[in-house]
Amino acid sequence: MGIKGRKKRERERLAKQAEIAEDRDGEEYDSDDEDAPPPFLVFGNGPFAPPGSAPKMSQSQRFRMMDESVLERYRDDHANRKSSHIKKKRSRDEDEEVDEESLPLMHHFHDAEELVKLSQQQSLAKKQDITGCRFGHPLLGLDERVVTALLTEGFSRMTRIQERVLPLALEGYDILGQAKTGSGKTLAFSIPILHGAQTIVPKSPKSCLALILGPTKELCVQIHQILGNIAEHLNAAARQERSSGPLLGVRLITGGTSVLEERKALQSGSAHIVVGTPGRITDHVRHCVGWKLSTLRYLVLDEADRMLADGFQRDLDYIIGATPKSRQTLLFSATNSKSVHELARLSLSKTPLFIDTKSAEPKFVDEELANAVAPPFRVLQDVVDDNEAAIDEDGVPATSSTNDHAGEDIPSALHQFCALVPVEDRLRALYVFVKRVARVAKAMVFCSTVASTTFHCQMMGSVGFHNEVLMLHGQMKHRQRLATFAAFNEWSTGVLFCTDVAARGLDIPHVSWILQYDPPLDPTEYVHRIGRTARAGNVGNSLIFLTPEESRFIKYLTNFGIHMEAYPVPEKLPRIQEKLEHVLQLDPVVAKSAVIAYRAHVGAYLSHILKETFDVHRIDLDGLAKAFALTSTPNVSLPKTSAEEKQDYVKGKIKSLNKRKGQAIRHYEQMKTKQQWTDDGSFVGMSRPKRSLSM
Repeated sequence: MGIKGRKKRERERLAKQAEIAEDRDGEEYDSDDEDAPPPFLVFGNGPFAPPGSAPKMSQSQRFRMMDESVLERYRDDHANRKSSHIKKKRSRDEDEEVDEESLPLMHHFHDAEELVKLSQQQSLAKKQDITGCRFGHPLLGLDERVVTALLTEGFSRMTRIQERVLPLALEGYDILGQAKTGSGKTLAFSIPILHGAQTIVPKSPKSCLALILGPTKELCVQIHQILGNIAEHLNAAARQERSSGPLLGVRLITGGTSVLEERKALQSGSAHIVVGTPGRITDHVRHCVGWKLSTLRYLVLDEADRMLADGFQRDLDYIIGATPKSRQTLLFSATNSKSVHELARLSLSKTPLFIDTKSAEPKFVDEELANAVAPPFRVLQDVVDDNEAAIDEDGVPATSSTNDHAGEDIPSALHQFCALVPVEDRLRALYVFVKRVARVAKAMVFCSTVASTTFHCQMMGSVGFHNEVLMLHGQMKHRQRLATFAAFNEWSTGVLFCTDVAARGLDIPHVSWILQYDPPLDPTEYVHRIGRTARAGNVGNSLIFLTPEESRFIKYLTNFGIHMEAYPVPEKLPRIQEKLEHVLQLDPVVAKSAVIAYRAHVGAYLSHILKETFDVHRIDLDGLAKAFALTSTPNVSLPKTSAEEKQDYVKGKIKSLNKRKGQAIRHYEQMKTKQQWTDDGSFVGMSRPKRSLSM
């Protein structure tokens, strides 16, 4: 029989089956096995249907379908694992009723997807339930154009710090403000400047009205963006009211761009509000002819304590000295440290007031200084008992009333966790964290050094998270830093590896997790790091990794009112150490970064303030090498501890210096007695020019 005949018989058979199916349609099918399908519906219309009954499935579609089934099974297993700890808890206490509220908070927020949903719900609830005063309140007396611009940008009511600062700032008082991170400090000092600009700029169109200083480029960019957006609405309203006239100009001066362009903008007088970092602003104050701060009305120092810690003291002194004493100065910080009060004494000139969100009324800065006992650091003794108080630098016992300032600055919607991880398992624990969070939530991982930030970002990108990780540190170029900051703001999920350059003032939306992979230097930095999440009433989580040898740091933070819960790190981490080491064998760039990061980590230990807690001589160097995926331990030079070792070290240094001194003397004597000129008067190494034949 030919091919045409077989196809004809096949078509007749399929038509006959279709007629039988139509006749049986609606009839009840009786069978002993209830789950068994009818014989005429065994194949169905899926990929295993008879030939000709449905379009054939391609091989790629079949593989995709198989992958989906595997992923579905993985999802079910993962869902069962998420609730396994709760099931085990209930099985132990079958006779007792388990209260959900008694379970640790980490159980409720262990799933990153649930955390993101809850954060969005709380954010929406906060927008619908705002209790602050309106910006257009008649007693406040804000310019109507400023109020309209704020409403256009979505700001209708004030936060608590704004309610306390704005009435006094509009009256012209110098202010030292303190509030939690994410409480709206930027608008607290921006609104008085914008209000004053509505009357000052038309009268003095070429003058510099305000100067705002920030410690980092990213923070300055954020402030400039907020001010620029509001200024655009004000300029649009000004164009409608009058056909010509000066418009409010906001200029960003942070370096990384052309100096000539910045100086032209400053000399033209179009920059009425200047936002920048102290170093670059100092350079323009010294060398930009035609740009003077003699007409300055407002000086703002945001995150003043960080600027002092970064070594901008001389720049700040120079800038403050170039400004008139009749200016209005506004200092803001999330923490109340001793250095900020010292700066306030030098910069606040007119009736300075201290304003925070906890006091019943504003205080004069002199009174606050007299009552404040806020040393920047406290050092633990060699042995700290549970009932023993820590001792500060001046030898004064630290009581709960004097050292709870850091804990008061922590948002109430933030859940703090701590995980004790052996030093050799740190990299694998980081892999587990990134795997849980990277594709379902937004997280920031803080490292102590630039080298550590670079290596861990490269490593996580090499093991499968290339599209989910970014890094941000101070040694990146200006445009790279701004591009990274803008990209992470737009991401809905992902992980940002960063140094403390991203710990101050940045308002990054929807950050659900903060991981402090390397411990901070002091409680102030701890508070600023975790302040990148749980902002404006949203929910957030923070986690810090410590080794068992560093567990005393938990007690140290407890002295400052910072309390954490245990985070459930898996008992058995995935066996991926060989995979991580294989990355270094394949990629020489990552391998070099690992060695540099290893040595930088040891150097960070050496420079840490808490020498008793972070003792470099107690580090397991071989285990630390595994934490950087190194198969061999790099050589590092550690300081000597015992008297004999120190004596031998000094002897070796003296011997080396004497050897170099002898080599220098011999070289000098050799060069002194060396013949410089020949008998015919020519210099050694050169010959006289030959006379030409024409002569």
